[in-house]
Amino acid sequence: MDRSDLFDGSVDSGPRAPVRSSSPLRDYVLHRLPQDLSEVASGGLTYRQLADKQRKLLASVGPLGDDPGAARITQLDLLFMLGGFVPAGPQAAPRELTELISAQCARFRSLDPYLSYELLIDVNCEEYRRSGDIRVFSPGQLGALERDFYLGHHLSEPWIRSAAYGLRTLVTAPDAVKPAAVLDDAARCVAEFTSHMASYRRLSGEAFGRFRHFHLGHPGGPRGASGAFMPSVQLLELVLLPPTTEYGSYLDLAMSYFPSWARPVLAQWRSASSLGVNVRQSVRDGRLALDDDGIDRLVRLVDRFVDFRMVHLGITRRMLPEAFEDRTGLTRREIGAQAGERDVLNAEHPGTSGFGVRHVLTNGVHRLLELRRDVLSLKAVPTDR
Repeated sequence: MDRSDLFDGSVDSGPRAPVRSSSPLRDYVLHRLPQDLSEVASGGLTYRQLADKQRKLLASVGPLGDDPGAARITQLDLLFMLGGFVPAGPQAAPRELTELISAQCARFRSLDPYLSYELLIDVNCEEYRRSGDIRVFSPGQLGALERDFYLGHHLSEPWIRSAAYGLRTLVTAPDAVKPAAVLDDAARCVAEFTSHMASYRRLSGEAFGRFRHFHLGHPGGPRGASGAFMPSVQLLELVLLPPTTEYGSYLDLAMSYFPSWARPVLAQWRSASSLGVNVRQSVRDGRLALDDDGIDRLVRLVDRFVDFRMVHLGITRRMLPEAFEDRTGLTRREIGAQAGERDVLNAEHPGTSGFGVRHVLTNGVHRLLELRRDVLSLKAVPTDR
């Protein structure tokens, strides 16, 4: 599947492998849970009845195995079952379910106890690409759209990750690469990433709203699974410019919600970027020598990243119109002219991640436009200084 196939309404489940996952809950979560949740939504089934049904299912499941790979898929199934109770509150879920989730976390220390980005997107989509099995909360055609919502994140991230790692080499070993080639390749990768993410324009806000509430966290509990925790977007920003105070606050609160592989990488890159290991500082102090043509290539890359941020802002504004009732201050020009970054903990209209969605998105654009101005100012500096 590629981006041209996303959100076309196809219910084709994709490739099939002869060996299914070893999760004992697979058949229920794949085939019955979406129908059960649909019946709850229509009033044909109560949450109490759903809890009783799942309690009986869990009682019939034998001891869970010791294979770590199978444990990840089983945890995904358990958390999908738990996620079905999110609209009713955590007290609605059967105690046996929450206890089993905790027990699995105690046995396998790397497992998340909540439906994280890593489980919902990475583990879920890797299983789909392996076997054709993907977990969704919705039945039928809506389930196909939900599937594509997850796959779009998974299929697009390698492009922006490639851009980030290319630039990381540029700032850590500039003499080992050709800056023009790295900058051009990074710009191409970011443009490809943006094209993938632009496919979300084909998803209606009404459809998104019908499965979005399963991703929300409970007040005082863990943050929900969200695209805000896609790590490679943050890697690209950290290698381009040092973290600001507001962005640092976001990273502090988000760090434990990024995929497990990304947390040490993000921490390392954040620390290094704060100390000057980033493109902006490398160009300013001459470690990365760019002539005017090189500056133009860097600006083109920044512009591609801004393009993504603006596409993301536009899609989110359509999906969550209640967070953008005030339409002022949302153009590229207006965001560039604002006095500074805004408080991301302003949660009057939180995204699934729990952060103030409007400010998270506009701050991202603002930082890049500040970087663009900073980089362009270097063209006016004589090269013999």
